[in-house]
Amino acid sequence: MGEAFAFWERPWRMVQPNLRLIDGYGLDAKGLVDQVVEYGGNVLLVNAGGIVAWYPTRLPYQPVNEFLSGDFLGAVVRQAHQQGLHVLARLDLSKNHPELYAEHPDWFQVTPEGEVRRDQTSSDSPHSHRESELAWRTMLLTCFHGPYWQEHAFRLVAEIMSRYAVDGFFLNRFHHDHCQCRVCRDAFRAHSGLELPLGEDWDNPAWRAFVRFRYEQMAAYAGRLRAFIRERNPRAILAVDFRLTSDAPQHLREAGWLAPLLAENVDIVTVEAFNPLERPMPRHYLWAGEQVRMGRTLVANRPIGVILTYSEVFSSRRAAQPPAQLAYDLMQIAAHGGQPCVALSGTFDQDDRKALPAVKSVYHYLRDHAESYEDLRSPARVALIYAQTTMDLYGRDRVMERCLAEYRGLYEVLVEGHVQFDVLHDASLDVTTLRRYALIVLPNVAVLSDDQVALLDNYVEGGGHLLATFETGLYDDEGRPRESLALRAIGRTLKERLPCAGAYLRILDKEMLTGFEETDLLALSGSFWSTAPASDAPQQLIGLHLIPPVRNNTPEYAYWEEESEAPGLVLSPFGLGEVAYLPWEVGRLYHQLGAPEYRQVILDLVERVVSPLATTNAPSSVELTLHYLGGDPGHALVHLLNATGRQSKPLTEVIPLHDVTVWVHGSYTAARELGTGQDLELTKDGSGVRFVLFRLEGFAAIELLADGF
Repeated sequence: MGEAFAFWERPWRMVQPNLRLIDGYGLDAKGLVDQVVEYGGNVLLVNAGGIVAWYPTRLPYQPVNEFLSGDFLGAVVRQAHQQGLHVLARLDLSKNHPELYAEHPDWFQVTPEGEVRRDQTSSDSPHSHRESELAWRTMLLTCFHGPYWQEHAFRLVAEIMSRYAVDGFFLNRFHHDHCQCRVCRDAFRAHSGLELPLGEDWDNPAWRAFVRFRYEQMAAYAGRLRAFIRERNPRAILAVDFRLTSDAPQHLREAGWLAPLLAENVDIVTVEAFNPLERPMPRHYLWAGEQVRMGRTLVANRPIGVILTYSEVFSSRRAAQPPAQLAYDLMQIAAHGGQPCVALSGTFDQDDRKALPAVKSVYHYLRDHAESYEDLRSPARVALIYAQTTMDLYGRDRVMERCLAEYRGLYEVLVEGHVQFDVLHDASLDVTTLRRYALIVLPNVAVLSDDQVALLDNYVEGGGHLLATFETGLYDDEGRPRESLALRAIGRTLKERLPCAGAYLRILDKEMLTGFEETDLLALSGSFWSTAPASDAPQQLIGLHLIPPVRNNTPEYAYWEEESEAPGLVLSPFGLGEVAYLPWEVGRLYHQLGAPEYRQVILDLVERVVSPLATTNAPSSVELTLHYLGGDPGHALVHLLNATGRQSKPLTEVIPLHDVTVWVHGSYTAARELGTGQDLELTKDGSGVRFVLFRLEGFAAIELLADGF
């Protein structure tokens, strides 16, 4: 990023006091900055403008917080810089006050019925006359293509930059909603030649074009705003609020977030991994680390900041997260080479203070060991594909059921199997990226373009390996079904899609699939594709066979009288490489049911291709990560993140583990546990070294050197 951005390339710890209007009463800028420093932060993300101004603005459309006295933004920037902190000014352009509608109706979104669109996070029912005066009522959503975003937002940025030496800007709720105003209709027609659709309709080419239009427009806007900022201060940066993955991937397209495009047009990638208790079950407890895994593969050496909410329940913002859960999420971020941010509702003067010590403890640890977290690079030889195009065109309004559960299940398998892996976005695949990996995992990546199909086939032909499930490659890049699987490397043609509730898979090859000494079959549900060898396919190995569904599950009749030869696992050589294909949803079954047999099938297939870089005797509830500092394999950092605790609930307490053994590939001569400063004894073991942690609580980080400390 250059010398001007050197700070952002080093480890940083951000604090966001998400200030309420009433926090402005007697607000002490110096005291706030002092507390950020006390907690170990070195970046302050602070309210500046948009909905209300936190400084004496001259712009008529931006009311100043009536509880403020003096210039808070100016004071906080001055105090922060005196103490060595960087400041990002938070702007929210997504909504504004109803009073502006009469004068500026073209600033606001319009529904298909011609009504102004209201924000659903606020209430129309004030509790008192005074609260009504304080604007405790519905805000109106602003239009992305209207003058507020396209003109007045730039004036707001220019005013702040002309008066304050902020280090950059952060745009909250960076959304392109589905507005039906005249300006939006004209913009889409000019871009596509089509009429703006009224609602989601995947059979309508205009809807598919609108999805792409939103992605492109949001990325272009970020690039334009970044250039505007850079012209006024070459050292100032732009970050925007978005997500790389989500519990509801449709939210990404509804906001206009396509990660590779946005990442190219901002200076630092800042994403949310909010973890309130309302998240759907089964909870994906690995979300914070997942976003860093993907973010670090999007743009080389680009900082990835992940924002965590301090709030336990989103609609009750002042209740705190369980401390163990918040600490675990913070260390997930750091362990994968990301930069953490904690977003508080208000200042540090919290009504629920129980999680504040956890924030301080983790931030102090990361501050004191910052040098050990500089430029962490993944040595992974396995990559898992996150397919946003499949989520859009194939998942549609049933994303979790059709594809997200498959992806999350395979993500969980790899983590719980202690496999070192990266996450690649399907929109950023290229030859150079694929060649870094020995194995690419395709979790029902149903939608592939012809170019992506050719790319993956060539990768396998040149010696790469694929692990593909269910309907991978069955649909083209418009979401239209093909006659059969597009990847020639899979070597199979589809015959019939079968319902398989009550079916089984017979394990045929226990050398191919190990760890099944005490069972000969796997339970099966969902759907299963019956396949046949492609006409030009070479000899294939079959590891599983389908046992058709039991027709009567009454105990007296719960048996089968015949078994099929339909393969549930096929190994197909192709050129110098090989594909493992499972025509069923092994990831979805693992995510939803958690049966260990599904995990074992995938881990056996991974271990056929890739030798482990690190192993441990710790249970699957411990995530094991390995990174090289600056890419140097002679200087490694190993993390063990302990989530051993209550299942299916937030992590309220961690169960300590004892005598945890870790093996790491490499010729290391010295090991030190960072948290305690204790040197660990290393034992040479084959191509690596082994050490023992006598007690593992929430996490442990071990620095390894080939030449000693």
